[in-house]
Amino acid sequence: MSNQRIRLGIVGVCGRGACYKDACDSRPDDIVIGAVCDINVDGLADAAQRYGAEHQFSDFETMLDSGCVDAVMIGTPMPLHAPQAIAALDRDISVFSEVTAGVSINECRDLVLACDRSSAVYMMGENFTYLRNNVVIREMVRAGLFGELYYAEGEYLHELKGLNELTKWRRRWQTGVNGVTYPTHSLGPILQWFDGQRVTSVSCAGSGHHYRDARDDAYEHEDTCLMLCRMSGGGLVKIRVDMLSERPHNMAGYALQGTMGCYESARGLDESDKIWLRHRDPAGGTMAALPDDKREPTASEWERFDTIVDDYLPDWYKAGMALAAKAGHGGGDLYTVLDFIDAVHGRRPSPIGIHEAMDMTLPGLISQQSIQQDGQWIAVPDSRNWTAETAETAGQQLIMAWPENLRNDPPEVNVPAGYRLRQYRPADREAHSALAVLCGFDIWQSPEAAEAMMAIVVPGGFFIIEHESSGDLAAAAVANHNPSPQVPVLAELGWVVAHPDHRGKGLGRAVSAAVTCRLLDIGYDSIYLRTDDHRLAALKIYLVMGYEPSCYADGMAERWARVRSALP
Repeated sequence: MSNQRIRLGIVGVCGRGACYKDACDSRPDDIVIGAVCDINVDGLADAAQRYGAEHQFSDFETMLDSGCVDAVMIGTPMPLHAPQAIAALDRDISVFSEVTAGVSINECRDLVLACDRSSAVYMMGENFTYLRNNVVIREMVRAGLFGELYYAEGEYLHELKGLNELTKWRRRWQTGVNGVTYPTHSLGPILQWFDGQRVTSVSCAGSGHHYRDARDDAYEHEDTCLMLCRMSGGGLVKIRVDMLSERPHNMAGYALQGTMGCYESARGLDESDKIWLRHRDPAGGTMAALPDDKREPTASEWERFDTIVDDYLPDWYKAGMALAAKAGHGGGDLYTVLDFIDAVHGRRPSPIGIHEAMDMTLPGLISQQSIQQDGQWIAVPDSRNWTAETAETAGQQLIMAWPENLRNDPPEVNVPAGYRLRQYRPADREAHSALAVLCGFDIWQSPEAAEAMMAIVVPGGFFIIEHESSGDLAAAAVANHNPSPQVPVLAELGWVVAHPDHRGKGLGRAVSAAVTCRLLDIGYDSIYLRTDDHRLAALKIYLVMGYEPSCYADGMAERWARVRSALP
C-alpha cells in the first residue's frame, strides 16, 4: 500500500474511537477515513461529519464487507477486541486494536492463528509505551546505560467506580474479574525495556474487598492486585493495578533497576522523576570510590530526570511533540497511530505486533488463575508456539490415567481436622455451582448443563468436603462414567474444586483420592482425568497421588515436558 492512501474504518467512533482524528489528520497523504461504525446510531451522522467519512455503519461486519476500508481501528469494549480483529484479519484488512488484545486464553490463541493466516498488519495500540519518559528510558537501555536489567515496577492507579456506571462493560471485564485484568499500561513499557524477554510465569495476590458498586454489589476485583512476573532473562517485575480504592488519581508509575543505573518516576506532589546512571556519577558509584582501604565510600546521588531528557529523546519523538501535546495519554494516542500507518504502508514492522501484544496481555489473564489459586506461580504460554500445526491439539486437554499397577492400591483419603467428607445433597446445588464458577468452571452456572453433568455421576460418586465450624463447602469432586473418543471405556475423576479460603490444607488431594477410591471400589479397571496445562497446583497433586500422563496425540509429549519444567 506504499503508493496509496489507506482507507480507514473506525469502529467505536462515538466513544474511544473518537480519539484518533488528529493523528489521522496529520497524515493526509497516507490515510483517509473511509468509514465510521458504531452501534450508537444517533451519533453516527455527527461522527461521520466530524471525521469527513463518506460511509457510516452500525454493523461492523457489514463495514468490513463493504469494500470501502483497507484497515480498521478498534475502539470498542474489551470483549469485542479479539472477535472484531479476527473478523478483519480473515478478510486481509489490517487492524489497530485498543488494549487488551483479548479477554481469554482461547480467543488470544484464535487471534494469533488469524494473524498467521492473514496478509494484513496487526498492531495493539498500547499508548503508555509512547509516554515521553518511557521512550527515553527505552533509548537509554538500548544504549547500554542501565547495564543488565533485573528488576522493574509498573503501577496503574485509576479509580473506576464512577466510570463503571458510564461504560458498563468495565463493570464486568475490568472490575468484575479478579486479578490484574488490565495489565498492559503497566507492563507494556517494561517489556520494551527488557527487549527480547517475556514473562514466563506469574504469581498474583490481592488486598481484599472494601468497596461496593452503585447497586451495593460486591466487586469481584480486589482493591489492589499485585502481579509478580518472572522474566525469561531471570529478572523480576512487579505490577500493581488498583481501580477501586478511594484515593486521588495517580495514573501510572514506573521503576527500573539495572547493574549500572536505576530510574524511579514521581509518585507525589513534591517528587520529581529521578535517575542514577553510573557513568554520570562523579564518583563513579560507591564501589568505584574505594581504590584502597583508606578512603570512605562516596554515596551515589539522584539526578532530576528532566535535566537529561533532551539528550536521549529521539528525533522522531521531538518532531511530533507539538501535535502530541493535543493528543490523549501524554501524546501516546498520536504516536501509536503514526506507527500503525507506517506499518500498514510497509515502512517498518508493527512495533506492537501480535506476539508483543500477547506478551503484554497473557500475563494478566494468567494472573486471574493465580489469584484464584492463592498466589500459585503459573506458567504463561508463549504465543510463538501457537501455530497452525499445534492448533489441532491446542484445544485438547491434558489426560492422566490411574496406572494398572495401582489398581489394587487405592490412595489414602486424608481429610484434615476441622473438615468432614460427605456425599453431595440437593441442598448443596447453589453453593457448589458458586464454588465451581469461582474456580473457573462457568458451565455450572447453567441449570441445563449442571443437570447433564449430574446424569453421568456414578452412584455415591459426588464428594463434598465441608468446613465443620462454618458449614461452608470447601472442596468437591465427582466420579463420572464418561467415555470419550480418546478413552472410550474409562471412568473419570472430574470437576475438582477447592475454595481459595481453604487451600493449602490438602483438600483437593483428599477429595480426588475419595473419587479415585470410589471408582476402584465399583470395579472400574481404568480411571482417567482431564485438566489444563496451566493448572499446575492440580497437576502436581495428581502426579504425587500416582496418576500418570497420557500422550494420546501428537504434541502431547512436548506439552507435558513444558508442564513438568514449570511445576514448583
